[in-house]
Amino acid sequence: MRVLNTMRSVTAWGLALVLFAGGAASAGEWNLVGSRYQAMGGAGVAVVDDALASYWNPAALATAKSFDAMINVDIVAALEGDAVETIDDIDDTFDDTDINAIIDNLNATGMPTPEDEAALDALLEELEKLGDDGIGVVGNASTGLNLRWQRYAVFSRLDGHFAIDPTYDDQRIETDNNGANSIVNNQSGARVRGLGVVETGVGYGHSFQVPFADKLGLESLGTFSVGANLKYMRGISYSKYVGYRTLDDAELKFDDKDLREESDNFGLDLGFLYKPFDFLSIGMVARNVNSPKFDTGNDVSDPDPVDDFQLDAQVRGGIAVYPLMSDTLVIASDLDLTKNESDLLDGYASRLWSVGAEWKLPIPVVTLALRGGGYLNTASGADHSFVLTGGLGLRVWLISLDVAGGASPKTIQVDSDGDDFPSRVNLSAVLAISGTF
Repeated sequence: MRVLNTMRSVTAWGLALVLFAGGAASAGEWNLVGSRYQAMGGAGVAVVDDALASYWNPAALATAKSFDAMINVDIVAALEGDAVETIDDIDDTFDDTDINAIIDNLNATGMPTPEDEAALDALLEELEKLGDDGIGVVGNASTGLNLRWQRYAVFSRLDGHFAIDPTYDDQRIETDNNGANSIVNNQSGARVRGLGVVETGVGYGHSFQVPFADKLGLESLGTFSVGANLKYMRGISYSKYVGYRTLDDAELKFDDKDLREESDNFGLDLGFLYKPFDFLSIGMVARNVNSPKFDTGNDVSDPDPVDDFQLDAQVRGGIAVYPLMSDTLVIASDLDLTKNESDLLDGYASRLWSVGAEWKLPIPVVTLALRGGGYLNTASGADHSFVLTGGLGLRVWLISLDVAGGASPKTIQVDSDGDDFPSRVNLSAVLAISGTF
């Protein structure tokens, strides 16, 4: 169907906005950055040990005696609710009935025929489905260069979020007149929104032995580490409103200066990591603790525009267990301690719970890591299944390549022909060079 192709095109352009126009970032979901951590279901706060410590937990910078340089590309996309199928049904209604002609006639005469009124009532039944909270298409992505030298990190990332947000106008729904509340003036449709953030910064971590162990008769109480990132952030926002009568003919025009806005801010991340024993690690990270805001583009056709997009502070905790007292096997879990609400998709919120494991096979010359796990958005109103993830890591001397992927077993129908897609998918690839001293 034409509208399905339109939605696919919008999604593709949204990913392009993420990767090439400054990333699509928002006050939204925690990004699953890095193949190792994405493959482990998004568990990274307590287990991170590479250059991506600047993202997952800057406190982990304090515990490494190595150097890393890595390039990452990560994408997550999700269909929330039945918005795509609903828009496809609206498109079918336009194909089967000349809705535009009916509305134009109502606008001229104010008196629809019984057949026209029935057609308009059927259209309103479809439009009403667009009013459910939190339905639409959402996605986030990250790509960048991450460097680490012992306790120090330098990074430049495009990190972000995009959304297609259906809207329903429940005020202008009268089908028997052409007044102010007539369906002639109905403003149901969809918004395409994105906020691209280029964040460039430095990170540092410091560790120390927990004191007073001797007073308790213990040899050690473990190691406590703290870390922080300071970031300069360049935001590129995009906001476009499309009415339901022009969905097929919509031109997104990402280069339109009236739809885009650039602004600057700074961000601060804080991390904590406690290792009471060799087999246990407990961590917590707070990203963007100052909740930076960015200006939005001014789409004059949007009936309900927003003034700015805000990256709300995100707090996430994690735990990692090493049953073999080494890094050969690790089992980890993370949980968002904040409920992350989105400025891009009205009514959408996330609180991810992640579980994963990694097993390193000591093959001569190379190291092969097998990873698996899953995650669940516990704050979503949709009936989502657990998202399964997996991946591989291959290291030869100083060079490593990691890949990951995942999908929800739950599928969502996207058109009237019965085509189904997973409700959520994720992909990641990382190329890195690293070594120890």
